[in-house]
Amino acid sequence: YKMAAMMTGSYIGGGVNFVAMTQSFNTDAEWVSALVVADNLLMALYFFVLLAIPSISFFRKHFLHPHIDEIEGQVDVNEGETLAAQYWGRKEISLRDIAFGVALSFVIVWVSKEIAGFLGRVIPTGNFFLDLINGFLGNEYLMITTITMLLATYAPNFMGNINGAQEIGTFLIYIFLVVIGVPASLQLILTKAPLLLLFTGIIVAINMIVSLVLGKLFKFTLEEILLASNANIGGPTTAAAMAIAKGWNKLIGPIILAGIFGYIIGNYLGIFMGNFLKLL
Repeated sequence: YKMAAMMTGSYIGGGVNFVAMTQSFNTDAEWVSALVVADNLLMALYFFVLLAIPSISFFRKHFLHPHIDEIEGQVDVNEGETLAAQYWGRKEISLRDIAFGVALSFVIVWVSKEIAGFLGRVIPTGNFFLDLINGFLGNEYLMITTITMLLATYAPNFMGNINGAQEIGTFLIYIFLVVIGVPASLQLILTKAPLLLLFTGIIVAINMIVSLVLGKLFKFTLEEILLASNANIGGPTTAAAMAIAKGWNKLIGPIILAGIFGYIIGNYLGIFMGNFLKLL
């Protein structure tokens, strides 16, 4: 159930949700390392598949692909290069931004831990429903997500003025991934990673099939379907990178927003899945 919770959070959201699920369910570092290896290997392979699909005639025949047609018609090529430069370009971050962003993060974490701890103590347990509610509302990572989401929703100007939050957060996630990789046992990875690779492979295959089938049913374009699947398995950054690489300029903004929405709901669904499977 721990692996399922981690991959639910990760594949709906991204690395930040993977970290939250790891800490929330106290997963052993060796298992986390093996899962990271399996997940990264599978993601790399899957991204090649996603990049190759637009050039396959079967998909072009059965799906709408207006953005591909636009690029092949040599439209907005220079604009695509400009967007790529803007997206990956340098951003202004001052010492005040760093201090304020880190301080606000500490406050949110402290308040979230206090609220989650209080709810975890007052909500009774004893049956399936109460255990599920207790595990859901008493989880500090869900509380962090909720408080942050409320601040971003009801104080957009305040939160929007904090520059560098994404860069600092991404940097800290990379440090975490390095730390969990340090105790990795090569023997464990060789023995456990194949099973975890199969596990994650099944998830990815179902994701691709469901995305293509429902995308066709609801008449989404091939580009939208592929980017949505990329955002699921990778995150908004990898999906945006694919959109930039392919020149699908009009989809860069929407897919980033879709990926960020995955970050928001990833913790909720990951915690729910983990607690649900644990109680079965």
